Amino acid sequence: MNKPSSLIWMVFILLVIFPTPAGKFIIDLAGGIFLIFTIIPLILGGIGWFTWKKIQSKVTTCEACGSTFLNSQTICPVCGKNIRNTTDILENIPASAATVDIKSEDIDL
Repeated sequence: MNKPSSLIWMVFILLVIFPTPAGKFIIDLAGGIFLIFTIIPLILGGIGWFTWKKIQSKVTTCEACGSTFLNSQTICPVCGKNIRNTTDILENIPASAATVDIKSEDIDL
């Protein structure tokens, strides 16, 4: 098997070391490849983190059985417990239906 000539390696090293257009191109290419291999995983990791946080904000855990499901459900799909508290139900009632009219009366003693 023939070894590559040392002249080829020396020419390559000289192109990289000396500021010739070819040497600058090789250095710029190496820098670009380095940036691609470092920035793309960081960008993908950031997108994944934001997506995970968005999904996590829309998930509820059942207090009775511990299963997790989306917030849009009112009944746990595993155990059947009502997830919405009675305070949530009362908050949806209009104030006019929840007020009590009080009439004062004179009491003779």
